[in-house]
Amino acid sequence: MLQTKRALLFLLCFAFLGSLPAFATSDGPDYYRVTGVTANDVLNIRAAPAASGAKIGTIPYDSTGIANLGCVGGLTYAEWEKATDDERSAASKTRWCRVGYDRTIGWVAGWFLTESDADDHFRAGDALSDIAGSEWQLRDFSGEAPGAEAWISFKSDNTVVGSGGCNNFSGMHTPGKGAPLFSPIAATRMMCPEPQMQTETRLFQVLDEAREMVSYQLVMALFDGSGTLLATLTRSDSD
Repeated sequence: MLQTKRALLFLLCFAFLGSLPAFATSDGPDYYRVTGVTANDVLNIRAAPAASGAKIGTIPYDSTGIANLGCVGGLTYAEWEKATDDERSAASKTRWCRVGYDRTIGWVAGWFLTESDADDHFRAGDALSDIAGSEWQLRDFSGEAPGAEAWISFKSDNTVVGSGGCNNFSGMHTPGKGAPLFSPIAATRMMCPEPQMQTETRLFQVLDEAREMVSYQLVMALFDGSGTLLATLTRSDSD
C-alpha cells in the first residue's frame, strides 16, 4: 500500500510540473535513471525541450544519477484526474526534463526517465546561489566548440568583465530569470582573425539573448527565453 501511495505521489508530481507556465522547478526526485532505452541505443541530450532541438550529448541506456533540474509538459493535476489511461500515456510523451549529466546541462525526453538513487553522475558540484567572484571559460555554443578562447568574470558589484576571443568587454549582470541577464556590453574595437571574431560575435549575441542562468560549482549554462541552451561555460578560477 505504501509503495502504491509513493508511486501515485511521484506521478502526481510530474502532473503538477505540467501546470507551470514556463520552466518548472526541480520538484520530484533529485536524480533519475534511464528507462525504456535498448542496450544498443542512447538517450539524447538536446538544447531545447523538443525532438527538433540540437543534440548536445548522449546518456548511456543504463545510466543512473542524472540530476533533475526541472520538467515541463504533461498534464495538470486536474487534467490527470479526468484523463483516461490512454490520455495519460499520450500526455507523458509531451514531458521534457532539463537534466545534468557528466557536466552537461540540457533537455531529455521525460518518458525515458524514472527515479534513481542519489548516485551523482552530473559531477558538477553544488548549485551556486552566488556567482560573485567566479570566473568562467566558454566551453561550447550548444555543443559546438568555439573558435577561440573566451571568458567572463563576475564581480561583487554585479559588473562583469571578460574577453570575447579578441576584445575585452565589460557590462552589468542582473540576477533573475525572464529579463535580460546582461546589460549592453561595451567592448574594445580591435580586429582579429576570423575565428576569433566569429566567436566574439556569437558570444555577445548569447549575452544579449540570455534570460536564464543555471550554475553549479563547475559548470554554467545560459538559456534564452524559450528555454533553449545558448552556451555552456566551465569554472576557471580556484573555488
